[in-house]
Amino acid sequence: MSDSIKKILFIVTTEDEETFRASMLNASNLLAADVPIKFFISQKACNFFTKEFHKTAPEGDLTVKGRLNGALKLGAEIIVCRTAITNYGWSEEDMIDSVDATKGWMDIVDDHLDPAIKVVWVG
Repeated sequence: MSDSIKKILFIVTTEDEETFRASMLNASNLLAADVPIKFFISQKACNFFTKEFHKTAPEGDLTVKGRLNGALKLGAEIIVCRTAITNYGWSEEDMIDSVDATKGWMDIVDDHLDPAIKVVWVG
């Protein structure tokens, strides 16, 4: 990774489980190499962070739940878009405890403009 990059921001909007799992695995690999990672989760990807999803999701390292838990254990910062969760009928209380559901797109605008943050779209 370039010395000028200090953090990677993944913007995830996909509801596709395979794509989502791959983004979490990539983030975990970067986190294991001490690269700070922030996720901004929007659109239908927010479903993966609901308490309801976690009640019924399959267990195991290779599952969506397993990849998410692995990234969280390694220190991923995860923001679930407050506008998206409202749009899909959820509330902050419906989200798992380990994510920030109080921010929206305007809260990450500066990340887009910071040359030290690499933005990766997954969706």
